Amino acid sequence: MIPVPLSSYRRAIRLDEPFIAPEPHGWELALERLVDALGNCSLPSTDARLHVLHGRLATLEAHTLSPAQSTWADRVAAGVAATRGPAVAVDELATLESTNTRYPAAARTSLWVGDITRLAAGAIVNAANRYLLGCRQPHHACIDNAIHTRAGPRLRDDCDAIMKLQGSDERPGMAKITRAYALPSDFVLHTVGPQLRPGATPTRDERRQLASCYTACLDAAAAVDTVRTVAFCAISTGVFAYPKPDAARVALGAVAEWLALKPRRFDRVVFNLYSQGDADVYRAALRDWS
Repeated sequence: MIPVPLSSYRRAIRLDEPFIAPEPHGWELALERLVDALGNCSLPSTDARLHVLHGRLATLEAHTLSPAQSTWADRVAAGVAATRGPAVAVDELATLESTNTRYPAAARTSLWVGDITRLAAGAIVNAANRYLLGCRQPHHACIDNAIHTRAGPRLRDDCDAIMKLQGSDERPGMAKITRAYALPSDFVLHTVGPQLRPGATPTRDERRQLASCYTACLDAAAAVDTVRTVAFCAISTGVFAYPKPDAARVALGAVAEWLALKPRRFDRVVFNLYSQGDADVYRAALRDWS
C-alpha cells in the first residue's frame, strides 16, 4: 500500500487550524466528571483520578469521547500542563558550536537531555509503532505513551483519521504530522523506526530506514510554514533495540545532509536524549566527525 501523502490528510485533520487550548481553571472538576463518565467513581484524590484517567485513555479507541468529554479532556490536559511549570524554549538552547565539533550543522543543532513533552518547539518527534495510535499500554514508560498522554486524546483521533485514509499500517522510515494539542509544541511528527532483535547489528536497509525517519520528519515539518524548530527523540533506540552509537551517527548524518540542502528552512534542530549517558553517545559521535 502506498503511504498516504500529507496533501491527502491535511484537510481531514484540520492541520492548518491552530488548536486553542482551554484555560486550565476548573480542570480538576473536568477531571472528576470525565473519570466518572468513564466508569471510575469515588476516587479519593486528584492524583488517583489522573492515574486512572491516563491508564484508561491509553486503551480507549479513537473518536470514543463525546464532544463534552473531549472538552473536559482538553481542560484536564491544559491543567496538568500548567502544573508542570514553564516549557523549555528550544531556540534558547546552546548550539553544538560550543563543543568544538566539526559537525557541519553545529550552528543550527543542539543536544538536550530531558522530557521531550516539555519542549516548546515547532514540532517534536514521536517514535511510534506501525499502528500510529499510541502505545496502548497503560502507564508504559515509552515516549509514544508520554506524548499521547500529555497531548490528550485528540492526538489519537487525528492519527486514526490518517491511518483510515491510508488503509494500511505505517512503514518504517515514513512520517506523518498532526497538531500537538495540549503539548507546548505546535505539531507532532510520528515516525516508525526499524525494529531489531536485541544485540543485532543493523543491516544496510535498517540504517537506510532509520535515516529516512529523520529526513521524512524534516520533509513533513517543512511542509508547514510556521514550523521553524524541530526536536528529535532517539528513534528506535528504546524497545526497538537499535544500537545507540550506530543510531547517533545515522541521526547526525541524516540531519546534516538535509540541512545542507535546505540551509534556511529551520532555525534549530534539537537532538533530545533521555539520559546523560545517551547524550554522551552523541558527544562521542560528534568527536569522531570528520
